[in-house]
Amino acid sequence: MRHTLIALLCGLSLHSSSQIHLQLHFSASSQQEVTGKFYLFTQSDTSKRIPNNPDPAQAFFVWNITKGQSGIQLHSDNAVQRYLPNGTKLAAGYYKVAGMLDRDFEERGLNNTGNLYSPKESLLHIDNEGRGELSIDLNAAIPERKFREQPLLKEIVHKSQLLSDFRRKSIFMKAAVRLPASYYQDSSKIYPVVFVIPGWGGTHFDLQGAMPVKRYGMDQGKEKIYVYLNPETQSPFGLHAFVDSRVNGPWGKAFVKELIPYLQKQYRINPSPQQHFLVGQSTGGYGVLWLQLHYPEAFGGCWSVSPDPIDFSAFMGVDLYAPDANLFTDADGKDRGTFFVGGKPMLTIRNMVKMESAIGDGEQLQAFEAEFGVPDGNGRPKQLFDHTTGNIDPTTVKAWSAYDLAKYVVKQRKQLAKQVMGKIHVYAGDKDNFLLHEAVTAFGKKAQAAGVAVKAELIASADHWSIWSPAFTKRVQEEIDASIQ
Repeated sequence: MRHTLIALLCGLSLHSSSQIHLQLHFSASSQQEVTGKFYLFTQSDTSKRIPNNPDPAQAFFVWNITKGQSGIQLHSDNAVQRYLPNGTKLAAGYYKVAGMLDRDFEERGLNNTGNLYSPKESLLHIDNEGRGELSIDLNAAIPERKFREQPLLKEIVHKSQLLSDFRRKSIFMKAAVRLPASYYQDSSKIYPVVFVIPGWGGTHFDLQGAMPVKRYGMDQGKEKIYVYLNPETQSPFGLHAFVDSRVNGPWGKAFVKELIPYLQKQYRINPSPQQHFLVGQSTGGYGVLWLQLHYPEAFGGCWSVSPDPIDFSAFMGVDLYAPDANLFTDADGKDRGTFFVGGKPMLTIRNMVKMESAIGDGEQLQAFEAEFGVPDGNGRPKQLFDHTTGNIDPTTVKAWSAYDLAKYVVKQRKQLAKQVMGKIHVYAGDKDNFLLHEAVTAFGKKAQAAGVAVKAELIASADHWSIWSPAFTKRVQEEIDASIQ
């Protein structure tokens, strides 16, 4: 699940009475025409910096730029999207502003190589009539990110023929490999391997820092090779999570049939699939469970933590199969909440959709539509629901049902009962911020009723992230070690 949702999310206005006149310069690309999506971000508290990602508490505007030249004129009234949290216009006063031109539609998010931005924040004054003027100079480009390899830390960038054929362009799988301390001491020693799929915002670059090592206990227990996968490479509609998708492509098959054999040639990984393990958090939690169920002989066990919805009858608190199901409102017409803190929702799903629609491709709900759904006539993920009313399309739900892992376990129970015995571990905090624990409970009950032995357990007093306590990390490590032969 996306973890940057903020409680102050308010409305989206499509008709602004703010009259902002903007002159846009492209110093970094002055000799060429520029195409992309330009974002103008504001910060009402001028003592604060503007964050890297859109802030739901602050207004922003979006324009499409097609073959633009330096010095083009923009106006707030012709922005394709306007997000104004305090009504229909910016209140009078001073605002810090910054701009970014997204030119990379291959990758999710804004902070991608080659995108232009203004490194210096400007000051915008809005008068009492809601008018303001400014000039933005996009005089810097985001450089290519470099992976800092070390003797025990390596980067993997491997072209997938399966994905390239599906997308009709070159597609690469990326990962970081962390080798155990003894790796170079005995050239004959082989190691079990743990594949980690992180959640929203996580990439293989994370393994250059200390957080993944601590969270997943990479320095604990028996020595293992860790492969930290990148779940959003070349995935414009959101995290693909290494799931075989009708929109994103066969990421699961490419992982099992292409990346793992390649890694085995490069590193001394135990050749037995029973010594290959999966650990995932959030979206990665769904991914590792999906992989273990669909490629049961390829892995010796999975540890799925705080997974995205694994039972669609409990999809962030919504039963997608219910007659006249609505994503925005419950049966009494009350707005559904999400991002619960202390038992209280910090925002509504309705406003979450408004914010994500303003940002554009690659946000959480669209990621679900690409991961679970079918493409429309343009190859984009077909929408699950009406973004104005929240009404859920039952035809799309039917197409999604193949990715309902509870349904899949029940349907495949005869084969899975033996194939995944002792391999499935699913955990969620009983106070998960997105109600994902409800789906874990439903999945566990249905699997047990179908005769498929799984461990589906709620951790007391834990939320979506705090579940990773030192005690829980130690427990996961001990369970993995118990499976190592």
